[in-house]
Parts: sequence; structure tokens; C-alpha cells
Amino acid sequence: MFFKQTAYNLDHFRSEIKSSKYLSVKKKILQEVEVRSYGFIEDIFDENLNEIMEISKTLKKFEQVLFLGTGGSSLGGKTLVSVKKNFFFQDNSPKIYFLENVDENSIRKLINKINIETTAVVAISKSGETIETISQFFFVKNFMKNVKNYKEKFFIVTENKKSSLKKIQETEGFKFYEHKKNIGGRFSIFSLVGLLPASLIDFDVNSFKKGGVFFLQNLLDENYKVFDEYFFPSLCMILLSKENHNISVFMPYIDRLNELALWYRQLWAESIGKEKKGITALNALGTVDQHSQLQLFLDGPNDKFFTFIGKKKNEDKHLLDCSYGNKIFNSLHKKSLDQILFAEMKATIETLKKKKLPLRYIELNDVKEMELGALVMFLFIETIFCCYLIDVNPFDQPAVEEGKILTKKILENE
Repeated sequence: MFFKQTAYNLDHFRSEIKSSKYLSVKKKILQEVEVRSYGFIEDIFDENLNEIMEISKTLKKFEQVLFLGTGGSSLGGKTLVSVKKNFFFQDNSPKIYFLENVDENSIRKLINKINIETTAVVAISKSGETIETISQFFFVKNFMKNVKNYKEKFFIVTENKKSSLKKIQETEGFKFYEHKKNIGGRFSIFSLVGLLPASLIDFDVNSFKKGGVFFLQNLLDENYKVFDEYFFPSLCMILLSKENHNISVFMPYIDRLNELALWYRQLWAESIGKEKKGITALNALGTVDQHSQLQLFLDGPNDKFFTFIGKKKNEDKHLLDCSYGNKIFNSLHKKSLDQILFAEMKATIETLKKKKLPLRYIELNDVKEMELGALVMFLFIETIFCCYLIDVNPFDQPAVEEGKILTKKILENE
């Protein structure tokens, strides 16, 4: 398998895998996976990537590509791009920018810096009514409308139905690509929405999908024997929430997975936070947040479940020479940065274990496309599994609709 999961301080819940609730949800999940009843599963088995490759080929002719979208329309693609992109600066071509907010200062500074003559714009909104995305579109369009053949530089991804964004696309004659109706925004990372940005850089989208398929097949193999191994910690997270452990800390010790933590936060929050139920996902990054949040984690309220994500140690490539003058900094001398990162993670895990705090460690074989695909699919299924355990619908988000309606009313009355 592409990753393994180890649980700590959870053994007292082991008997709960025989409970009627767990067994009924397990049966339901396995049945739904087997018949591919979720849109993202149905889509992942479609091996036809021709449309994505066709759009990608066109977009690669530009120097910059702006992706307009927010939430699920942005976070998936941003996560995949971050796995390959330089963590500190843009060295890929074309340069990719995700416009997620409607802060004019940020967007204006970007547009003033880039050459809009060589820029493409991809607007993504499943509903076609996302205020932020439509606002971004009109703002960017105002800068590009005098550019030669500007209509050939806009690409629209939305559902094939009547909506504001679809009407704009039809009126302007922009290229249109369908956002599949049966795939929710936060579950769209394996679809055009997530794979298109990734295809513009050195990211193997086919292997990413294969990793997700492999996880599903592994889940169904050998009479479902591995299910408990995967989802026992997930069950524990829900059981602990009944004991006021209502915060889930998601902490990768890999810079390239920082965006994954933000993607996961949305997936989890919008899926499980309903009917006064749910657990709050809190993203962190190791080792950075050992120096900002760890004090609270270790010595604050005992109300958290911890997920640490790391990878197997690499062979030591760049060993530190920690000599200075006639002295040597012995604890770091001839150690690699990977060794130091791993040691800090291990020390943090050991400290939490000693304090009897509930945690799990997910170890990736590597940070490559297939490993990431398997992990993402696991997080999809885990989220749905946990929602079923507390009897909420993982696929809707009714509470945020009121705010959207109110925003429109406020704007119309100004």
C-alpha cells in the first residue's frame, strides 16, 4: 500500500468495531463504494483524460494562467500544483495563480505585474452563481477587454444549466467545459476542476487517479479485511467527540502538503458540520507549528485528536557540516535536514503518546502522485464514513446558503 496508518492511545476503543452502529455504517460504505454510487468514484474510473489534455495543451501556450474560483473550485487544484511547484517561488511555465478572494488590492497588484496579453483566465464555479468568482471575472475582464482576441483567452467551467456564469459564457462566446452535476465542489479534485491546473505542471494526473482507484480496490479486496485497519482511528475520532474532543488537528510534516491540509479542512468542515454536530478541523504544519501551536496542543485543554502525516526517511543526501572555528555543533553535524525533520516529528509524537493524547500517524512511502491519490481517496471515504456515524448528510451544505442570499440582498440595496 502507498501509506500506512498507526494509532496511539486508542486501544480502549477496540471493542467498538463490533458495535451495531459501526458495522451498519461499514456495510453501507462498502456497498456504496462497490456500486460506485458517489460521483467522484464514478468519475475516477473514467480513464479518458483527452478533454483535460486538450485544454492543457491550449493553456500551456500562455505565460500565465489565472484560475478564478473559491472553495472546492480552487483548493483541489491548488493542492496538486503545490506538490510539484517550488515552495518559495514560481519556477514553472506557465505560471499559475489562484484567485480565491475578492480583495481588490491583491488582484490589482497581480494584474499590474503580469503581461495580460499572454494571460489566460479559467473561471470555475459548479453552480455558476458564486459571487466571488463572477466578481473576479468582471474585474479581470475590465483589464483584458482591449487585448487582441481576448475572448479566446477565457475558459469557463460550470454545470451545463442555466446560471449567471453560463449565460456570460454563451453571450461572450467563451470556451465552455462542463462541471459534472454529480460531483460536489469539495469532492472534485479527481475531476477536471483539480486535474486541469495540475496538468499544466509536471504532475502525472493519470498516476494520481490510479492511486485513488488502487485505494478503492484495496478496500474491497480480501472480503473487506483492511477496512477496520483504515477506519478504526476514524471511529475513535467520532467516539472521542462525545467526550468533548471536538478538534481534529491535521498536521503534515511536509511543506508540499500544507495546501492539502487547507483542502482537507474544507472537505471536513462542509461535510460534517451540521445539525449542531461535527468536529472542527485545525490545520498545522510541522515543524513550523511546533513553535506556535504545540504548547497549546500539549498543555492546553484535552479536547483534540491528532493526525500527523510524514514520509519514509530518504537516504541522507546533503549532510550538514556544522563545524565553525575549531568547534563542532555535534547534535546536527553530518545530519541531513530530512533527518532533523523526522526526528522532530518523532519527538512530538512520543511526547503526545506519553501525555496519553489520542493520535494517529500516516506515513507515506513517498510524496508522489499515486501515494497522494490513495491518501486523498482515503480522506474522502473517511469523511463520508464519519458523517454517517453521526447521521449527517456529507454532501450538502444548507447553512451557508442563507449567507449567500443575504449578501446579494445587501449588494442590491446599496
